[in-house]
Amino acid sequence: MSDSELISKKDVLQETGISYGQLYRWKRKGLIPEGWFTRRSTFTGQETFFPREKILERIEQILHLKEDHPLDDLAELIQGRIEARLEIARSRLQRLGWVDEGLLAACGAGDADGEALSLGQALCVGVLGKLRDVAREEEMDTARATLEGIATESLLEQEAGDAGTLFLVRKRRASEGISAEVGAVVLGSAATVFDPETEIVATVDLKAVLEKIQLDLA
Repeated sequence: MSDSELISKKDVLQETGISYGQLYRWKRKGLIPEGWFTRRSTFTGQETFFPREKILERIEQILHLKEDHPLDDLAELIQGRIEARLEIARSRLQRLGWVDEGLLAACGAGDADGEALSLGQALCVGVLGKLRDVAREEEMDTARATLEGIATESLLEQEAGDAGTLFLVRKRRASEGISAEVGAVVLGSAATVFDPETEIVATVDLKAVLEKIQLDLA
């Protein structure tokens, strides 16, 4: 993202009239995605920047909605609107270079031009897109089945270190002169430890994928 597409925290506060405390309270409530907070070096030191259009639009939305809704209800309300916006025609997703026909089909998104993606399907597409260059067909199927059981909304609320990392691993087994390599998909945290004989083929941060969905598509 170019510098012209970013806005500093100081300028956000100045342009919107909100306080530092409000900004970070809304972050804790899940109203502003953590992935929008980007630290960069400046001549004065480290400073926080945001995607300009998205943060200004989101703050305007929060200020408008909080007049009629309790703060604790806004995260659910805004998330509902994000999910609605994720119901995007496949043609738009393809123009963004974000997905292709094979991934859509694998994640159960259908084959009609007007077919929509749910947040869960978007997560599936994002993860399988990261795995397809290294995963076998059966491993892709296992990853998709594993993702079906994940509560996508709760992932965005997790703190760093919580379960939210998908591992594609393989381990070679030998018995009576026959050797076979077995693949598996494991959900854990970034700190998950595997035994030395297990090969970690790929690691996907699920929360990061969801935050990318919000940045690119919401």
